[in-house]
Amino acid sequence: MRFKQVAYLKPVLLLLSLLILVGCKSQKETVEKTETPQEKELSSSDNRQLTALFMDANRAKILGNFQEAKTLFKRALTIDPYNAACEYELARIIAEEGNYSEALVHAETAVKNDSENIWYKEFLGQLYAETGRLEESISLFEKILDDHPGEVKYYYSLGSLLSAQGKYKEALELYERFEEQIGNTEELSIQRQLIYIEKGDYDAALEEVEKLIEAHPEEVKLYGMKAEIYEELGRTEEAVEIYEEILQISPENGMVLLALYEIKSEQKKHDEASEYLVRAFASPDLNIDVKINILLNKLSREDFVEKKAEMIRLAETLEVSHPLEAKTYAVQGDILYNLDEFEKARVKFKKAVQLDANRAPIWQQILTINSQLNDFDALEEDSEKAMELFPQLPVFYLYNGIALNQKKAYNEAIDILTSGKNLVIDNESLLAQFYSSLGDAYHELNKHDKSDSAYDKALEYEPSNVYVLNNYAYYLSLRKTNLDKAESMAKKANDINPDVASFQDTYGWVLFTKGNYQNALFWIREALENGASEDPVVLEHLGDVLSELKKSDEAVEAWQKAIDFGGENEALKQKINRINSSK
Repeated sequence: MRFKQVAYLKPVLLLLSLLILVGCKSQKETVEKTETPQEKELSSSDNRQLTALFMDANRAKILGNFQEAKTLFKRALTIDPYNAACEYELARIIAEEGNYSEALVHAETAVKNDSENIWYKEFLGQLYAETGRLEESISLFEKILDDHPGEVKYYYSLGSLLSAQGKYKEALELYERFEEQIGNTEELSIQRQLIYIEKGDYDAALEEVEKLIEAHPEEVKLYGMKAEIYEELGRTEEAVEIYEEILQISPENGMVLLALYEIKSEQKKHDEASEYLVRAFASPDLNIDVKINILLNKLSREDFVEKKAEMIRLAETLEVSHPLEAKTYAVQGDILYNLDEFEKARVKFKKAVQLDANRAPIWQQILTINSQLNDFDALEEDSEKAMELFPQLPVFYLYNGIALNQKKAYNEAIDILTSGKNLVIDNESLLAQFYSSLGDAYHELNKHDKSDSAYDKALEYEPSNVYVLNNYAYYLSLRKTNLDKAESMAKKANDINPDVASFQDTYGWVLFTKGNYQNALFWIREALENGASEDPVVLEHLGDVLSELKKSDEAVEAWQKAIDFGGENEALKQKINRINSSK
């Protein structure tokens, strides 16, 4: 029996991360080249060509054509090998690409060729820190501060680096030195407090934040910092009191509501915790990504079905606070999908792509649900939209081809599947699915050579694809062709995935076709036991086997059941009449 496999592809959750490496301020990006002893004087022609290349390279960089920009900067260096500005720009582009080792070479050369440029040195210091060379980064920022003692931001950069190295004393001494120049500031005090927290000196951190509160009693965030320190010190009730006081001033403070939710959760006061969390979700000021991460964490828990009511309430609250965010409806769809509420999930996913159509994973979720609901009209329509939006993503062609197969538009399916197959790169599993669907289309058109070839190709890419093994074996048995191969494939499908009625029926039917009636009867009865007791095809197969085993009455009974459950009436009646007339 053929297993009806329809576009049931596991949705892929794509996780994207952005690496942001701080560059130089835009107004400082164009710097004059400092002449070094190694330089030779450029001719006016060389200078014109160098200027033109530098401008073209920067234009390409601004437009996002980074490969072209790199090529142009490197060409400029063939004219002036000691041009620090070109080395610096190359370093920035290459660092954005994530190739820090190569970026470091160019950044170090830029500093070597122009040792006075603070922006080049700052960027090199950042690269040292990014690559774990913290000592070199610290040394470089110390030199920068020696040369530029009035540059405020470098104190904080150096202080952070010292803290990262566990050099808390040096970091605090640095900030003391800085305080002597500019006096005590809120930012400086916060940096000191962070160092105390990092080194575990919460009493000192508390003292620092209390000084801040005394100086800036109107700053709500300072009270939140004090409450966090109380939490670290185990003084939870005092922390709760502060948080509640903040809520009197700022009732929609999402971070405070989350803090109270966590405290109440730890105290096993689940009803109170839940209310704080709902209030946090209702806060439009709390970042939507924070809320979504909470929902996804809850969704990943084993007891999420038991927490269904809470999950849905939070998701509905999220919709009120962020009604125009595609993420709102995408996460609602994920929750409903995992609760097997496919129709409702599809509505939410559709809303998500209405707000932001450029979300390929959400389109894939929609198509998956269409296939699970056997809604092939929607599968065809939505996959066409997805192909228009993402013409280079082959998976949408596969969905469309499967929809066309199900709608018996086999020639159109072959065209789409062939186009999509040619877009696949380094994904053998996806190629196997394309060839499997092509095999189905060619089979329906009675192009058996092409069908067999497509199935063989699918198994070449994915030898353990049980659906291809089963369907290919069944089709061969129907044609009474290559039955030994059919038997081997049907057996393999059952070995890999046992107790599947359609696979058992196929194996039984292949054995029947080969004349092995007793074993055929065993496997077809197994199929009936595993959920096919009302399947007219399996019941007809049972009758055929029983007939060959000379069990005529049982055969007639099986065929009659097949008719009762919607089997092909006339063909089955002919079999029954043939038995009855022979008595």
